[in-house]
Amino acid sequence: MEDLFMVGVRTLSSLANRDTELGRGALPSARSGDVGDFVEETDSLLAVVDSELRVSGGNAAFLRWFGRKETDMLGEPFPELVATDPAYLRERLGQVGDGRARRLRATITGPSPIGAGRLTIDAVQLPADDGMLLLTLIPAEFTGKGRVCLVTSLEAKILQGMARGLSSVQMASRLYLSRQGIDYHVARLQRRFKAGNRLELISRAFAAGLLDATSWPPRVPESRLTI
Repeated sequence: MEDLFMVGVRTLSSLANRDTELGRGALPSARSGDVGDFVEETDSLLAVVDSELRVSGGNAAFLRWFGRKETDMLGEPFPELVATDPAYLRERLGQVGDGRARRLRATITGPSPIGAGRLTIDAVQLPADDGMLLLTLIPAEFTGKGRVCLVTSLEAKILQGMARGLSSVQMASRLYLSRQGIDYHVARLQRRFKAGNRLELISRAFAAGLLDATSWPPRVPESRLTI
């Protein structure tokens, strides 16, 4: 188990020292010691999962957050451990594991030590042929205000449509919904954001970081979508 998790440490070491070749051999003691201390002592939640997406290791912060011993976590299926929709998360992580995607960054909802919560996951493949992934986990309570503003995929499409100036009829045609259905979701969003009209809703969505102002048409970042 420790050997598997140290693959992540070796990967971080190779990034810090590109002259060091990734492998099972020993790294220079000072470098590997520094990285090992960082991985173990950082407040960031770090974990490694194998090609079947089972927990292969985690640092102290990861274990503290779950409130479980390392021996209890080994072999646990990671998607089922953290997501209310594990099948979707399993598919997305699998795309990174088999090389179809370079990276995954997404925010999911699911159980946590403090009850149902939101968790942002950043996943990259370790430079090896075994499909192992290095994960960074950011619980919502770590974001400062204790919550992250998230929307569903449909809500994101509606916000993007309004930001482009589309009418309810135009969005209904594109999203295969009725005009009344679009208006219903818009009204829900307005109540949620305490917006008096659509223009104020879009302004509040930009202010909350839900719409990316650096692109056109504006888009909702994938990390702000619920899974």
